[in-house]
Amino acid sequence: MNGECKTNFGKFRVKMDGNNINVGGRNFCVNIALYEKEACLYWLKTDAQGCELNEKDIRGENTVKMVDLGFSLLRKYYQYTYVTLLDDSGFSWKDKRDRVYKTNFLKGYLLLHGKTWYEDKFNAVMCDSDIYTLYRQKASNFNDPSKKPATFNFMNEEVRQKLEPLYISSNTWREFIDKFVRLYGEDKYKLMYDWYRSAIYIIFDGMEINQNWKIDLQSRPYIECVQEGGFGKTRKSRSFRRLEPFIWSP
Repeated sequence: MNGECKTNFGKFRVKMDGNNINVGGRNFCVNIALYEKEACLYWLKTDAQGCELNEKDIRGENTVKMVDLGFSLLRKYYQYTYVTLLDDSGFSWKDKRDRVYKTNFLKGYLLLHGKTWYEDKFNAVMCDSDIYTLYRQKASNFNDPSKKPATFNFMNEEVRQKLEPLYISSNTWREFIDKFVRLYGEDKYKLMYDWYRSAIYIIFDGMEINQNWKIDLQSRPYIECVQEGGFGKTRKSRSFRRLEPFIWSP
């Protein structure tokens, strides 16, 4: 079903067909794919803009609210209690030759904040609770001086000249990261592009962070939606499929 949805932070176009829930404006920016036994937050894309029908930019907290709108529709019309996801969030930019680069938030945001973007904004956890417990235990390494090597390879000479003095003068990874963000906040994702994966590997003792994640829908705020045109009755189809994913950044 197609329809329009007014909220207290914007006006959105909604499409639900039994296989997917799509939320956006000129562009659909949220897709939740529906399966027999689970729902999956399959993609979230805001960097092309056009996520809201009145062309208001959706950024920051409104990005979170837009996703929660999709979750609210999922709760209202279907019976799922959680959403799964594979975290491919990131910050993208182009160089002078129009080549596209992306700092992945799973590890980049984790390096800056001690948790992933989905953990921070949606209280996401890994589907495997034992692995998640170990992962959170290792996050304490940010503040452990013994986990910070005396030297570190920044893999880029220009970046090394800027960041090595900060690194050497810091006792822990957290102290270094805080100094780095204070000085280079606007360009942080670009400056860390060459070395953030290596840093996360060291801090987390080589643990693989790329796991399946899930979000508890009952813990999320319900977004009121004033429907224009109505969505009608929405029933799940017996055939389940997913849309092709996009590279996205919240």
